[in-house]
Amino acid sequence: VDGGGAAQRLLDEAEQRADFWISIVTSAAPPRSKPVKKMIGSHPGEDEVSDLRENILEELFDLSVERVERLYNDMLRNSIGPDISFEAMRQGLDRCGLPDLDDETLSRVLQVVNTSETHRLEIAEFEAILSRMKLAQLLSGHCRLPLDSNTLGGRRIVLGQSVVKPSASSSAEHLVVVDYSVHAAKVSEIPKSKHREFFFGHRKKPLKPGDPPLVRWVHMNGLDLTLLLAFTVKYALHPLCVEDVIEQQNTKFDRYGCHYFAAIEQLCLVSPMDGSEPVKVHGRHVAIFCSGPPLFDTILTVTEPDHDEKEEWPGGPVRDTIGAGDAWVLRLRQRLNAAHSRLRERRADFLMYQILDLSADELVKVTKAYTTRLSCLEGQPHICASGLVPEWLDEVSLAQLQLAVVSRRLKGLQRLIRKLSEDPDLNAGLTSYVADIRDHIDEAVEDATYLFEKCRTILDQSERELERHEGHCRQVADDELNSRVFLLTVATAIFAPMHFICAVYGMNFAVDDKPTIPELLWPHGYEYFWVLVITYFTLSSTCAVWLWRRFQRKAKEDLSLTNKNSIPARST
Repeated sequence: VDGGGAAQRLLDEAEQRADFWISIVTSAAPPRSKPVKKMIGSHPGEDEVSDLRENILEELFDLSVERVERLYNDMLRNSIGPDISFEAMRQGLDRCGLPDLDDETLSRVLQVVNTSETHRLEIAEFEAILSRMKLAQLLSGHCRLPLDSNTLGGRRIVLGQSVVKPSASSSAEHLVVVDYSVHAAKVSEIPKSKHREFFFGHRKKPLKPGDPPLVRWVHMNGLDLTLLLAFTVKYALHPLCVEDVIEQQNTKFDRYGCHYFAAIEQLCLVSPMDGSEPVKVHGRHVAIFCSGPPLFDTILTVTEPDHDEKEEWPGGPVRDTIGAGDAWVLRLRQRLNAAHSRLRERRADFLMYQILDLSADELVKVTKAYTTRLSCLEGQPHICASGLVPEWLDEVSLAQLQLAVVSRRLKGLQRLIRKLSEDPDLNAGLTSYVADIRDHIDEAVEDATYLFEKCRTILDQSERELERHEGHCRQVADDELNSRVFLLTVATAIFAPMHFICAVYGMNFAVDDKPTIPELLWPHGYEYFWVLVITYFTLSSTCAVWLWRRFQRKAKEDLSLTNKNSIPARST
């Protein structure tokens, strides 16, 4: 924090001497190595997390106010007299993993940072020594850690001896700094060549003496271990917060001393919202560090894609390889650069609120996309000859699983907002804004729950429609079989009398070569026979057609009545 007074100015100048601190670290003997807990057991991930926090973050990079005070008091107790001895100071530096300095080097360091007339080492000066030497270790590549920075960056911690060196991939797009006040905002991209200047330096003073300090927003796109640890040292971040960033903690909100920390599991919509395509999203993890009262002058954000081992999106997410999920960063920068920016008039806590609001808006947008898509799917024909259309069934079933994840993310953000509203320092100036986010999230939770149940209803209804379809198909097959049987029966009924007549008059009974059937001796008997046959065929065929049509009409009426009684009411 930039302070006033001659002593504070001298200490600020001493802290910005990057070359001096790096020369102290590089010329000294390396720190004594300490035994490190090895990975054991069938679940190495749990041991890795424990080692990361206890053996690395808390031992080597914890420069919180509580720990600095504890180290300073321990050095006073281990010294003879009111002044801290060189030996006690060496022990304090060693406990933070800093190099073993000789008396001459310690004397030089004290001359640089000491600003009091009594030449006694104050706690602020001791904190400056710790932070600047640790930054020098990190940025010069002389910080030896019992882990591989590359595998840690991939969320797989392999214990052993390795050196954390500045990442070769660090570039301007990984670190962006925005300093703003009521009057203006200045955006700076920090390339690798200017990392030392940034971490050892201080922000500029306000334009007017009575103005509050400039608000600084630092954004890091992607996890760079060296930069994250450097931020841990520069801003005295709590080890638990840093661990949550590395391990991509679920959505949460906590306060550690004078710092606020929030982790957000974002879901960003990729597909159109008109329902013309299946809903596609990609996940982003956002970590927010915000300085607390009274200044609220610093906010740090770290964004990266969801880690592969923590991906829970059914069907697999759309991988965000170009940082498209960080569109909210560009939107906030545009708001800060606006001519009459309301955002510039507020402090860092309001910027944190804006980030939470944009994250909630993304989740609301996802639920609306599912609303339109499910409406389209509900109206699509989804029954074919073989049953339900496989693509349709797969999409509805997958949407149901995905909505469960959306609902879980929304409920996590709901808990975050509820916990944020319980903090009196934040809630004092953001009551109405926080209530607005809460209303949006509550509505989105209700929508996601309704859509989840709607997917279940659609699947159940489609199963019933499929059963009706199969029943209809069976009915059609039965009707076709009955029709064929009816035709055979009618044909048999029509031709049976003719068979009988032909059989009777075809018998060759005769007496003295004269037929015994009198009709055979009629002069026009043959013509009478055909008149009888044709008349019979005409009458029987007419009756058969009339019966056929009557049965068909009756069957259609029965089928229509059955379908009308079996159609359930649609849910609205």
